[in-house]
Amino acid sequence: MTHYTPEALSRAVAAVCPDIRLRIDTGTVSDERHLWWELSCCILSSQVPYSLAMAAADAIDKHGCLHQDGQDSQGLADRLFDLLSAPLDVEGKTRHYRFPKARAGHLAATWTAVTTAAGSLNSLISGLTANDMRTWLVAHAPGVGPKQASMFLRNCGITYDLAILDRHVLNYMSAQGIYSGGQASISGLNQYGRHEKTLRDHAQELDCPVGLLDWAIWIVMRVANRKQEASSI
Repeated sequence: MTHYTPEALSRAVAAVCPDIRLRIDTGTVSDERHLWWELSCCILSSQVPYSLAMAAADAIDKHGCLHQDGQDSQGLADRLFDLLSAPLDVEGKTRHYRFPKARAGHLAATWTAVTTAAGSLNSLISGLTANDMRTWLVAHAPGVGPKQASMFLRNCGITYDLAILDRHVLNYMSAQGIYSGGQASISGLNQYGRHEKTLRDHAQELDCPVGLLDWAIWIVMRVANRKQEASSI
């Protein structure tokens, strides 16, 4: 939590929102390979740095594991485990992924669920609303909670009306007096939806879609925390 006033934080967030609008690509991702890369990143980024998740997703994409027909779930999980166990180049440094077995299983099970339900990720997305797609992912994709599902749908340009309630956003909401929970993350979809609605109301006050507001909050809170840490040295 920062020592900045709620008013200062909301002003900073409101100032960043227009820049976020200008940066986003308004097109929707429909390429199957790109969709799987984005979903892989969201699954792989849980409890690890996003740069490491991207490197792991790149390794999986390079070998085409998630866009091949006629493979069984266990065989896919084994191939993914081998890839996630190998050293990864992350910004010029060799790193190892933290949860190779668990995430390999999550990705393989997700691939099986998607292909069984609709044949492809693009077909599944095309047949559902954004909110229903998030619900489906939470129910059928192991390792995907509301936050990861919302991130996937935003990163693919499918919707900017769902929020990514990470610890930075929840800390901001606490500072604004609109969140009193003690959790650093919210996993239940119903509870998540209630807090998301609260943030959506706040987003309307700042005239910014909630899916972009949380991005602006993430930027502002990270900067505020760094400045606070620097001033305390």
